[in-house]
Amino acid sequence: MNPTLALFQREWLQHRFAWSMLLLIPVALAALALSFGQVSVISEDSPEGIPALVLSASTVAASMAALVALASVSGLVTAVGLARRDHADRSVEFWLSLPVSHSRSLLVPMVVHLVLLPLAAFAFALVAGLLLSALLTARTHGLAAWWALPWGDVLGAALVALLRVFAGWPLMVLWLSPLILLAMLAYAWLRRWGLVVLGLALAVGLSPLGSILGYRLVPDMLAKLGQGAAQALLSGKKMNDVHGSADEVVRSSFQQAPSWVWTDIAGSLENLASPAFVGGLLVSGLCFYGLVQWRRRGASVAV
Repeated sequence: MNPTLALFQREWLQHRFAWSMLLLIPVALAALALSFGQVSVISEDSPEGIPALVLSASTVAASMAALVALASVSGLVTAVGLARRDHADRSVEFWLSLPVSHSRSLLVPMVVHLVLLPLAAFAFALVAGLLLSALLTARTHGLAAWWALPWGDVLGAALVALLRVFAGWPLMVLWLSPLILLAMLAYAWLRRWGLVVLGLALAVGLSPLGSILGYRLVPDMLAKLGQGAAQALLSGKKMNDVHGSADEVVRSSFQQAPSWVWTDIAGSLENLASPAFVGGLLVSGLCFYGLVQWRRRGASVAV
C-alpha cells in the first residue's frame, strides 16, 4: 500500500468509532427530543407560528453549526497532540520503517483531523439537518408541509452551502495555522505545560500590560487572523436586499445562492494577498520545521 494512503487509513481506523459517536449521538438525542418532547413555534413575534420553510432552514443551519463545531474542537484537540502521540505509543518506529518522511507523517494526520473529518461532519450534518427538519416540521405543520417545500431551491441552496464550506474550510485552517502549529510545538516540547506557557504568553500580549509595554503585535495579529479565518468561510459579499416576510426572504436567499457563491469564494481568495496571511504562513512554516526537527531527534529515544 502507498505509505501516504496507509497514514490516511491509520487515522481513520484509529478514530472512526469516536468520530461516529461524536456525530450520531447528538443527532439521535435531537431526534428523540423532537419526536417525543413538547414542541412549539409560536411566539409574540409570530403568533401564527414560524413558516415551514424558515423552520426547516433554521433546523438545518443549527444542526450544521453544532456538529461542525463539535468536529472542529475534537479535531483541534487531536491535532495538538499529534507530534507527541507517535512517541508515546512508539508507533514512530513503525512509520520510520516505511518510506515516509517526518514531514509527511505529521502533515497527513493534520489534514485528516483539521480538514477532512470536519468537512465529512459538515456533509453528514447537512443530511441529518434535513431529517431533523422533517421531524420538527411534521410535529408543527404536518409532514405534508415539509413535502410541499420548494425542494429545487432548498437542495440548490444546500449544495451551494456544501460548496462554500468545502472551498472555504481549508483556507480558514491556513489562516489559523500559526496558532495551531504554535500549540502543537508547545505541546511537543513541554506537554500540557506548553499550552499553559503559550496561553500565558498570549494573555500577556492581550492584556493592558502588553499595551503599556508596547506589545500591540499580538492583539493586532490575532485580530487579523481571526478576521481572515471568518472571511474564508463568508467573505461578506451581500445578496440583493429583499423586503417582506421571513418566508419570502429565505426563498429569495435560496434563489440567489447559486450566483452569489462564486462571488463570495472570489472574495475569500482575494483576502489571501494580505500581509497577515503571508506572515502567518511564514510563522507556520517555522513551527512545522521545528516539529519535524523535534520528531527527528526524538525518533530514536523514549519520550
